[in-house]
Amino acid sequence: MVITLFGCTSKTLPLGEILSAVAFESLGNNSDSTLTVKLNPAYRYLRVQAKGQAPALMVLGYVDPDPLGDIQVWYSSQHEVIKLQNGRIVSTTGLETNWRAVRFSAAPPAWSDVPPEGGFYNRYRDEMPGHYYSLSDRLQLTPLDGLPSVQWPAFLPREHANAYRWFHETTLNSREPSLPPSLFAWGDYRGQPAVVYSQQCLSATFCLKLQLWPAQEESL
Repeated sequence: MVITLFGCTSKTLPLGEILSAVAFESLGNNSDSTLTVKLNPAYRYLRVQAKGQAPALMVLGYVDPDPLGDIQVWYSSQHEVIKLQNGRIVSTTGLETNWRAVRFSAAPPAWSDVPPEGGFYNRYRDEMPGHYYSLSDRLQLTPLDGLPSVQWPAFLPREHANAYRWFHETTLNSREPSLPPSLFAWGDYRGQPAVVYSQQCLSATFCLKLQLWPAQEESL
């Protein structure tokens, strides 16, 4: 994913309007233009990075209401799509590995209500390539006491990362090879609680770092 997007709103945007607000980066360019690009404060952005690729900004096209939580639909200029529900990836299109659909047997634990001992939930996903349907995952969500023992982005200073609530999520019974653990940081973004940063894997080798952008310094 090597496209930087310059605009987005919380309202539904025509795809043509999304694509018209795009600047292309050179394929293989590892420079981080997301740190210097001038953002339009009227739009909403998601910073996305896959391992070995330059980070890019995606644009929020629309929000789809759902009983388990609103689904945010983020677009790139080349029609790549990431759908997020409560910060979790629930659908993708145009990536190296895609989850075409995700279903839950019951709503995952709300971030604000996860008990100290954590919680469990079941996920079912359709994965491409391979035409895998209804892959069943048993997930364990665990709140962390303090910061995770991983390296997070330099633009997320320790004093701000320390203010977020961090969660570790493990897939207990995924098909082999199993999915690496996920990481979520939950805090305040523009006055609203949200998953501010996450690391999520769609396969054993394809993982994404997602962050609401620009980085906000307030947290819960």
